[in-house]
Amino acid sequence: MTTILMRDTIGDDIRTRIFFRRDIEAMINKSSEYRLDFSGVVFITRSVADEIYNIKLDYPKLEVVNLQGEAKKMYDVVERGRLSPRVYEDTHFENIRLNNIEETIRYFEQDI
Repeated sequence: MTTILMRDTIGDDIRTRIFFRRDIEAMINKSSEYRLDFSGVVFITRSVADEIYNIKLDYPKLEVVNLQGEAKKMYDVVERGRLSPRVYEDTHFENIRLNNIEETIRYFEQDI
């Protein structure tokens, strides 16, 4: 199993999901086993935590280890949300199709 040290590879403060995903996918492939080691990573944004969750789903041979402190708390929030999604039983939303920018402007300019 190949271990990738996130702090050395990406940094200890990871804020951009797109760059995180791009950088990880440049280093791994689906047929090999990898461990993403977050030792020393002090902060991740919610979007990065969400992307970590997505990568774990997309790459079943990938293991995430040593998420600690604030980074672990953020990941736990995302994981809890994914495992028990919100249900809005008493709320009704009407779908509106806006086909172009002019329709969108008119929609938001009207008094509702």
